[in-house]
Amino acid sequence: TIPGELYEASAIDGAGTWHRFRYVTLPLLQPILLITLVLSVIWTFSDFQVVYGLTQGGPMNSTHVLATLSYQVGLASGNIGEGAAISLTMLPLLLVLIIWQIRHLRRGVDA
Repeated sequence: TIPGELYEASAIDGAGTWHRFRYVTLPLLQPILLITLVLSVIWTFSDFQVVYGLTQGGPMNSTHVLATLSYQVGLASGNIGEGAAISLTMLPLLLVLIIWQIRHLRRGVDA
Protein backbone atom coordinates (compact mmCIF):
# COMPACT_ATOMS: atom_id res chain seq x y z
CA THR A 1 0.00 0.00 0.00
CA ILE A 2 3.02 2.30 -0.07
CA PRO A 3 2.71 4.55 -3.11
CA GLY A 4 5.25 3.89 -5.83
CA GLU A 5 5.73 7.65 -6.30
CA LEU A 6 7.57 7.79 -2.98
CA TYR A 7 10.06 5.19 -4.17
CA GLU A 8 10.46 6.94 -7.51
CA ALA A 9 11.03 10.31 -5.82
CA SER A 10 13.62 8.86 -3.45
CA ALA A 11 15.39 7.12 -6.35
CA ILE A 12 15.51 10.41 -8.27
CA ASP A 13 16.97 12.08 -5.17
CA GLY A 14 19.75 9.49 -5.23
CA ALA A 15 18.64 7.20 -2.41
CA GLY A 16 19.91 3.65 -2.61
CA THR A 17 17.98 0.55 -1.67
CA TRP A 18 18.92 0.74 2.00
CA HIS A 19 17.97 4.42 2.30
CA ARG A 20 14.65 3.82 0.55
CA PHE A 21 13.88 1.05 3.00
CA ARG A 22 14.99 3.08 6.02
CA TYR A 23 13.38 6.40 5.15
CA VAL A 24 10.35 5.39 3.07
CA THR A 25 9.25 1.83 3.79
CA LEU A 26 9.99 1.52 7.51
CA PRO A 27 8.34 4.77 8.66
CA LEU A 28 5.18 3.95 6.73
CA LEU A 29 5.04 0.40 8.08
CA GLN A 30 5.85 1.37 11.68
CA PRO A 31 2.25 1.66 12.96
CA ILE A 32 1.42 -1.79 11.59
CA LEU A 33 4.63 -3.25 13.01
CA LEU A 34 3.89 -1.80 16.47
CA ILE A 35 0.39 -3.22 16.57
CA THR A 36 1.68 -6.59 15.40
CA LEU A 37 4.38 -6.53 18.07
CA VAL A 38 1.94 -5.83 20.89
CA LEU A 39 -0.55 -8.46 19.75
CA SER A 40 2.22 -11.03 19.29
CA VAL A 41 3.53 -10.42 22.80
CA ILE A 42 0.04 -10.72 24.27
CA TRP A 43 -0.67 -13.94 22.36
CA THR A 44 2.71 -15.40 23.32
CA PHE A 45 2.13 -14.67 26.99
CA SER A 46 -1.31 -16.22 26.92
CA ASP A 47 -0.55 -19.14 24.58
CA PHE A 48 -1.82 -21.75 26.99
CA GLN A 49 -3.40 -24.41 24.79
CA VAL A 50 -0.41 -25.16 22.55
CA VAL A 51 2.15 -25.48 25.33
CA TYR A 52 -0.12 -27.35 27.70
CA GLY A 53 -1.54 -29.59 25.01
CA LEU A 54 1.86 -30.65 23.68
CA THR A 55 4.18 -30.73 26.70
CA GLN A 56 2.25 -29.59 29.80
CA GLY A 57 5.28 -27.44 30.62
CA GLY A 58 7.79 -30.27 30.60
CA PRO A 59 10.34 -31.73 30.42
CA MET A 60 11.45 -30.35 33.79
CA ASN A 61 9.33 -27.19 33.34
CA SER A 62 11.47 -26.03 30.39
CA THR A 63 8.61 -25.12 28.05
CA HIS A 64 6.40 -23.14 30.43
CA VAL A 65 4.99 -19.79 29.47
CA LEU A 66 3.46 -17.65 32.21
CA ALA A 67 -0.05 -18.93 31.49
CA THR A 68 0.86 -22.61 31.89
CA LEU A 69 3.08 -21.94 34.90
CA SER A 70 0.25 -20.01 36.55
CA TYR A 71 -2.16 -22.86 35.87
CA GLN A 72 0.21 -25.51 37.18
CA VAL A 73 1.08 -23.61 40.35
CA GLY A 74 -2.36 -22.13 41.01
CA LEU A 75 -4.82 -24.85 40.08
CA ALA A 76 -2.94 -28.14 39.76
CA SER A 77 -0.86 -27.60 42.93
CA GLY A 78 -3.53 -25.75 44.88
CA ASN A 79 -1.57 -22.53 45.53
CA ILE A 80 -4.16 -20.16 44.10
CA GLY A 81 -2.53 -17.00 45.47
CA GLU A 82 0.84 -17.86 44.01
CA GLY A 83 -0.76 -18.76 40.68
CA ALA A 84 -2.56 -15.41 40.63
CA ALA A 85 0.69 -13.61 41.42
CA ILE A 86 2.44 -15.40 38.54
CA SER A 87 -0.32 -14.49 36.13
CA LEU A 88 -0.23 -10.85 37.23
CA THR A 89 3.47 -10.55 36.39
CA MET A 90 2.37 -10.16 32.77
CA LEU A 91 0.38 -7.02 33.54
CA PRO A 92 3.21 -4.49 34.13
CA LEU A 93 5.14 -5.55 31.04
CA LEU A 94 2.06 -5.45 28.83
CA LEU A 95 1.03 -2.11 30.32
CA VAL A 96 4.42 -0.56 29.58
CA LEU A 97 4.38 -1.98 26.07
CA ILE A 98 0.88 -0.67 25.34
CA ILE A 99 1.63 2.81 26.78
CA TRP A 100 4.80 2.98 24.67
CA GLN A 101 2.83 1.98 21.58
CA ILE A 102 0.08 4.56 22.19
CA ARG A 103 2.60 7.36 22.73
CA HIS A 104 4.57 6.36 19.66
CA LEU A 105 1.48 6.17 17.46
CA ARG A 106 0.16 9.52 18.74
CA ARG A 107 3.52 11.15 18.09
CA GLY A 108 3.35 9.86 14.52
CA VAL A 109 -0.15 11.29 14.04
CA ASP A 110 0.71 14.69 15.52
CA ALA A 111 3.85 15.09 13.44
